[in-house]
Amino acid sequence: MAYGSEQLKSLYYRMPIAVKNSIATAYGVRQRSDRYGKYFESHKGFLENSQNWNNERLVAFNDEQTIDFVNRAIRECEYYANRKDYHPITSIEELATLPVLTKEEVRKHITEFYSGTVSKQAFRWVHTSGTTGKSLVFPVSKSAFQREYAFRAVHYSWGNVYPHLRHRVAYCAGHPIAAPDRKIPPFWAFDYANNWLLLSSYHMSERNLNAYIRKLEKYNPEMIGGYPSSLYLLALANKKYGSEGIRVKAVYCASETLFDHQKLTIEDSFGCKAFNWYGNTELCGNIVECERGELHLKYEHSKIELLNENDDLCKPGDTGRLVCTGFGNLAFPLIRYEVGDVATISQDQTTRCGRGGLIIDRVEGRKEDYIVTGDGRLVGRLDHLFKDSINVIEGQIRQNRVGEVVLNIVKSDKYSKDDEDLLLREAKLRLGAETEVNISYVNSIPRTPNGKFPFIVSSVNQYEVINNLASAHKSSHTKTGM
Repeated sequence: MAYGSEQLKSLYYRMPIAVKNSIATAYGVRQRSDRYGKYFESHKGFLENSQNWNNERLVAFNDEQTIDFVNRAIRECEYYANRKDYHPITSIEELATLPVLTKEEVRKHITEFYSGTVSKQAFRWVHTSGTTGKSLVFPVSKSAFQREYAFRAVHYSWGNVYPHLRHRVAYCAGHPIAAPDRKIPPFWAFDYANNWLLLSSYHMSERNLNAYIRKLEKYNPEMIGGYPSSLYLLALANKKYGSEGIRVKAVYCASETLFDHQKLTIEDSFGCKAFNWYGNTELCGNIVECERGELHLKYEHSKIELLNENDDLCKPGDTGRLVCTGFGNLAFPLIRYEVGDVATISQDQTTRCGRGGLIIDRVEGRKEDYIVTGDGRLVGRLDHLFKDSINVIEGQIRQNRVGEVVLNIVKSDKYSKDDEDLLLREAKLRLGAETEVNISYVNSIPRTPNGKFPFIVSSVNQYEVINNLASAHKSSHTKTGM
């Protein structure tokens, strides 16, 4: 949820839970209107049919959409029209003659990527953050926005859950719905419009997790969704504190790498399939897990090239960089855009579920640690700190002791005291007053061999709390803050 000014945030945090629920519900009403309209229904109907196409038909559709999108983008987008390296293509093989586009290049020329039809196409302006702390601000058309939720709806249907039809869903995915220094429940709010329980991912200390499980047992969701780091903690807490009353149809994990040990624990704890979903805010690429455990690269969504270090296409068994042409959003067309993640193509391309799409063994990227706050909370997925920091070139979070973090910042020429104040406010919003936050300005941040750097670097044994949860026997059920 968005709150606006600092005064509004502060006011919201002081409100009674009933008022917070009303605000979350009002926000949910607007979400439903934005997400589920005529474009959503049209795209969903198409996807429900196309998921049963064979690969030959899917590839032909993907080629046709890519060629049309590239040629329209070159005609209508200033960036491509003014560069000799870009030219119309008549076959999919010619796509490889166009340059690979980096995020830094997009940042440098951001307004040139706004389509000539942006005034007609733009529906909302979206902020990215990413694992390197680099922010982009760009327009998304209404059709593209609802198209994305159609892809999600069809994927949810593979787990027999339908959030757009108001199935009971619990989300734990970074919603700052409780004051960061709050010590007692509730650490949640309820959106009656969507029938969603929104759980804070910023208050998940061992002291608080019992209350989370009590609330989940009371709510009895059909689906749980959110960040793997948060859902893993919930799964461990359910094993320790739960009465085996939380049995959902499916768990959906997104926005972070889902590690094998997390997946196994989540599935064992909640007694259901944990589905993996890969996408990005730029709407360039969609890779989703089916009920048989296969990761399907969705040809209907985008053109994804998996390239090796020589920019050649990878073969089955190879690992390569994701270079994407997301042909859904003409308001901000990206051609051969390198998103910064890597994936491995499966050797075995025979699907057990019968659906089409290139089969992927694994997607890597967004690997993050937790930060341990001064009051013992485990907080993951902190890229939100940089979401509005357009004058931060790169950002990284380091922790060397509990209750203290250092933000390593590479700043642009336009960076000011206002940007510094914003970073500190956003950090305190999520980490609380008991965590000391310092900023260190650096000229560059060291890369790993694959050209990336970890967003969170920690020398703290943040897994001590996790291990306590995992190894401890079940405690008696304590009624707190219900």
